[in-house]
Amino acid sequence: MRKNYLHLDFKGIAPLPHKWREYLELFKNLGFEGILLELDCKYAWKTWRGVTWDRYSESDIRRMVSIARDMGFAVSLLIQMQGHLEWALAGEKYASFRESGFISEICPSNPAAVRKIEEWIDEAIALCPDAPYLHLGGDEVSHLCSCSECRKRSSCAEDPRMSIYLDHARRCCERVAEKGLRPMLWSDVFVSRKCYDSIKTLPPETILVNWCYNEKAPFSGLAEMQATGYEIWGAPAIRCGPDCLSGIYDEQRVTARIDNIRQWQQTGTDLLHTVWGRSSSFNFLYPPWHCFADAFAEAGTNGAAWSIDGDDTFAIQSRRWRSLGKKYTELQQRGFLLFKSIAGIIRVSHHVDRPELFNADCLSPAKKLDAEILQLGRELHSFFEDNGLSDADEFIDTRLAMLRPSLPHPQDLKDEDFMLQMRRKLRQVSPDIDETGKG
Repeated sequence: MRKNYLHLDFKGIAPLPHKWREYLELFKNLGFEGILLELDCKYAWKTWRGVTWDRYSESDIRRMVSIARDMGFAVSLLIQMQGHLEWALAGEKYASFRESGFISEICPSNPAAVRKIEEWIDEAIALCPDAPYLHLGGDEVSHLCSCSECRKRSSCAEDPRMSIYLDHARRCCERVAEKGLRPMLWSDVFVSRKCYDSIKTLPPETILVNWCYNEKAPFSGLAEMQATGYEIWGAPAIRCGPDCLSGIYDEQRVTARIDNIRQWQQTGTDLLHTVWGRSSSFNFLYPPWHCFADAFAEAGTNGAAWSIDGDDTFAIQSRRWRSLGKKYTELQQRGFLLFKSIAGIIRVSHHVDRPELFNADCLSPAKKLDAEILQLGRELHSFFEDNGLSDADEFIDTRLAMLRPSLPHPQDLKDEDFMLQMRRKLRQVSPDIDETGKG
């Protein structure tokens, strides 16, 4: 029987410790057998002391892991051996670890950076004892082998970039395997470079996880990787991005996730269902898990028994989120129309000195819109509190800001500097407008 695991990315919206058991009960009922936690920057890693944004303490995570194990879940962690480390490398403390100055990746030719990753591996294994796996990440290393030291090390290799990547990945995987766990890696570097034979240089315990969110079965590289004899898992996405412009509930996006899950289920491979929190530590938060309730159900082996129309807490709260999403979309549409009307007022102001026109046609609707936006904000805060979710302030502040058009005060229509700024903003909506305000 194939494995059916959940990857939960805690750098985005996630449950606070007091609600963890409630969500685990849902996942158990839906039919997931394992949990892969990506704590990222939201845990107080001793390895990265001074650069994390500590949401969870060591006692929190140990207790959460223990609860999950007691409920029958296999629990493992995911860290990053090379890329997606912008939260650690952005500051000056570890700036010397960067690959060619890029904040998202360490240089695998930097001995101090490599030692730091090895230290992190050891800490992660100690934090989650008896874990069957440690996922080392390893995806999307777009700046691989761009520094002079990496190029020098790989100058004689047939594929310099792959040589550098494999050397580092092999070393990390060996360290995990020596400690009795099976290392996992994302497979996109092998698939994108079609270097399938290179997989055989990794320790035999290594598992490759093929994430693919927008293709149809049988998926790029899957057969080629399976032919190596290594264990290969598939990875559909229950939640992924981009999602900052589509509102807070987008039925089409959820439908796309369900289709992706069904396509992967056709392959018969073991599955790790990814639930991303955001694309990077510095980008927009994705909506809460409730937004993707139907995708969670589709992914679970017992999900057919669950319904969004049910009377369990998750179903009730998921319907509540959809209702909030509809309100958001309505306000989004009204705000856009109001912003476009401002474009007309700005045009008029070039010809007619009539700021009262703005008062009559824009200011009153703008005040009404703003009051409704504030009310939605209160309702969203209540939802986050009731469901024990993190990051309420950040999510609500950023999403409500996207609803509010830049509304000028009537006297601003005579301020040339202000008008120039407004025209530049309008060009983002209507590129045909130049900085004089003319199309």
